Amino acid sequence: MKIGIYGAGLFGEVFYRVISKYEKIDFFIDKYKTGTLHGINIIKPSNIKEDVKIYNSVAAYEDEVKKELDVISFVDTLSLYPNIIKNFYNDGYLWLQGKLLDDKLKEVRKLLNDKISLDFFDNWVKFRETFDMKYYLYPTNSLEEQYFIDEFKHSERFVDCGGFTGDTISAYYRYNKGRIISFEPDPTNLKKLNKIAKNKDVLVYPMGVFDETKILKFKSCGSGGSLCEEGDILVPVTSLDETIYNFRPDYIKMDIEGAEIEAIKGTKNIIKDFSPNLAISIYHKASDLWEIPLLIKELNPNYTFKIRSHSYFWFETILYCRVKS
Repeated sequence: MKIGIYGAGLFGEVFYRVISKYEKIDFFIDKYKTGTLHGINIIKPSNIKEDVKIYNSVAAYEDEVKKELDVISFVDTLSLYPNIIKNFYNDGYLWLQGKLLDDKLKEVRKLLNDKISLDFFDNWVKFRETFDMKYYLYPTNSLEEQYFIDEFKHSERFVDCGGFTGDTISAYYRYNKGRIISFEPDPTNLKKLNKIAKNKDVLVYPMGVFDETKILKFKSCGSGGSLCEEGDILVPVTSLDETIYNFRPDYIKMDIEGAEIEAIKGTKNIIKDFSPNLAISIYHKASDLWEIPLLIKELNPNYTFKIRSHSYFWFETILYCRVKS
């Protein structure tokens, strides 16, 4: 039987690195890529015509992949080959980076009151410390609910930091008829974002969000574009306090690939003066798990905090902040 890996991206690379030590990989499967990887052909899902064994490396779209093909799930693959997790850790990938600080984690835990948040937080920390799959947690909520869980559905003045291709704008208008200001620095994403925003009450800023207005290097790569020294283009960035303070937002979402801390610092006056609801990604860096909630608490002590995850492997993990009633 031939063996394949679904996904020829970063995760596919790591899966191949580990699994190929034990099994011969005959092909990769990818909807968007062609050619070869490690000298192995990349084929489309529609080209699977025979009985094969496929390991899924695409964590964010696990359910879609399982509907499309008969695959060994992402989670089951991690259980079979736990060295994959250690490889992610050694590569310094996202929330697996760096050292955990026990004293800070204890402070954050005190901010959480609901069982879902506490269970998720405890298992996240235990998994990160041990890489033991018994602590693995499935998503707490669907991807469709991201940024719009109960109590966070309604807004009149919404700020979308990390507008991407307009997916959050579309979700917002399922529940609201208000106004949106969207920030997106990636030129490729902006083309699609502007199409979604057209004829809607949406103002698009072709900029990133940071703690001040300046020009920074940006690495453009679709959904994962980020501000970094290895960037291949220059983009303008700005702070929300400088640009939209008078908009008086009632809800701010940030999913900006690791720049959340700087962006929050650049939103301190809005957070202090208007107490908007906040939905902040906390999975791009290990330190986000404590730095982001503790910074928000410092800026405005009147918030309550929830943690929810909307995808596999702790991707799309969001800190939801709502002012105490």
